[in-house]
Amino acid sequence: MNRRTVIALPLVCLTLHSTLASQAANVYPATETVATAMNRADQPKAAKAITYGQGIDLIVKGLGLNIDNIRFIKEPKATDYCQYADNKASYAQSVIIAANNGITLDRKQRFNTPMTREQFALALEEAMEHTGPYPMNMMWINIGDAAAFVNKDKSNNAVQALIKFGVVKLERNNFRPRAYVTPAEANAMVAKAAAFVKEHKQRVEEHQQQNEVTVTTTPVNAQVNSVVLSRGSQPNSGYQIAITGIDFAEGTATVRYKLSNPEEGKMYMQVITEPKAETFVGSAYKVVLQQDK
Repeated sequence: MNRRTVIALPLVCLTLHSTLASQAANVYPATETVATAMNRADQPKAAKAITYGQGIDLIVKGLGLNIDNIRFIKEPKATDYCQYADNKASYAQSVIIAANNGITLDRKQRFNTPMTREQFALALEEAMEHTGPYPMNMMWINIGDAAAFVNKDKSNNAVQALIKFGVVKLERNNFRPRAYVTPAEANAMVAKAAAFVKEHKQRVEEHQQQNEVTVTTTPVNAQVNSVVLSRGSQPNSGYQIAITGIDFAEGTATVRYKLSNPEEGKMYMQVITEPKAETFVGSAYKVVLQQDK
């Protein structure tokens, strides 16, 4: 190697190093190293994960949770429940609502960190249960990666419930609890949860309507009235009503009745019916109803 080559080589390396350093400075802020920028856990990519604050906000708004019926001594703040919450953040009000609607929040929770699938599922199930309760079969579902749950039994039970409610499905028998929940996954879970809650409430309302009993009083003569109890229109002959007794006291006749619904496994005539029961009460009495349990 001649003297000219020996001198030129260091100059080339120095120039190349200077060029690479300049390019890196244009991509990442001068106050942050390349390694730090690429490994920040508190700023997940929007397309790949949602933050804990966004997840709580999505659950609260998606299920329509509120604090309308709660009276506070002073105006509540998110920091009343979680010391690291930001009272000015978009999720702040949802944190307050979540804390008062059955969702367990860690006092030291960081809301700008990515939310895992386990954390999201647990919060969603707690929110759903607060709007319930809901009937659920006791069948145990084997979750292949249940050992990966951080909150072990509590999270396992929550995911079990969500599977039975039709909110989530296992992927090759796994749930991937420690993976970050994506916007698409979170929105899909909340939409299914909201649909489940809405459908259940409609069924309850329909059942209440089916059990609503009306009374009609018609004079038979000057001394006696006919009293007819009705359950309204019912889908089959399995719905019945029967008068079990009448209690008289101080000008009031309390007509007691019992309802019966279709028994599971039995066949009934599928025809619209109006179950009724009739009795007779003296016209001097005021009629009130009382259901026997």
